[in-house]
Amino acid sequence: MKCMLMALSLGVGAVLLAAGGGQAASLLNPGTALAAGQPEAAPQQVRWVCTYGRCVWRPRSNVRVPIYAQSWGPPPRPNCFWTRRIGPQGQSHWQQVCR
Repeated sequence: MKCMLMALSLGVGAVLLAAGGGQAASLLNPGTALAAGQPEAAPQQVRWVCTYGRCVWRPRSNVRVPIYAQSWGPPPRPNCFWTRRIGPQGQSHWQQVCR
């Protein structure tokens, strides 16, 4: 039984590698496709500029937008920003704060 499972896993790995090195890597780990220079990582003219734990809106900045901030639209008011909060069990999430 163990030999059959090992042969099956080796067969699946060989099929993935035969499909193409880049495609196989993106199937196994989606983060590698984004790190390979996909269009999602292209610089934009107006964007969220993020440091550890805080993202602010900077017009005319020329830095890359993190993947997690690409779906965020412009802020509703000029004094709004995103901050990273830590929950009671230690999980983190992003929350928009307007002052």
